[in-house]
Amino acid sequence: MNSWMEQWLLGVACASFLLVVSGALVQGSSGKRVCKLAGSLLLLLVTMGPILRLDQQDWEELLQLDTQVMEEAEQTLSKQNNLLYESIIEEETEAYILDKAEALGMQCQVEVVVQWEDEIPQPWSVRVEGTWTQAQRDRLSNMLAEELGIPQERQSFEVMDG
Repeated sequence: MNSWMEQWLLGVACASFLLVVSGALVQGSSGKRVCKLAGSLLLLLVTMGPILRLDQQDWEELLQLDTQVMEEAEQTLSKQNNLLYESIIEEETEAYILDKAEALGMQCQVEVVVQWEDEIPQPWSVRVEGTWTQAQRDRLSNMLAEELGIPQERQSFEVMDG
């Protein structure tokens, strides 16, 4: 622990001890009130002392540290937000493709990969696994290219064993 922190804790403990002992030794309600008031002011002074002794450079260092912590928290939050955004785009795109595949009579599972373009996550590639006819596959592939902008070279169709 820092030496200034040790001194501060020791000062707070001593002031608290002095407040308790003096309150026990003083007789009469008016004496106890004066003792409590004086002890409370002493405890406040000891507690706030390190803050009152900070100079401009100390305040600037605290502000810089606070700014750095806030920037790191903002970056972390931004990364988490981007991951959540990607996940939502993937899930919604997969659900959309599954609906289109079911409408074509296909039985399949879909996995979408997202890539960032112009600060927006876009469906980049798709993997479809299931059973279908060639005509169903071709229609779904065309839909993926036309409606979602996923060209055929980034589409993977794998027949499911079963």
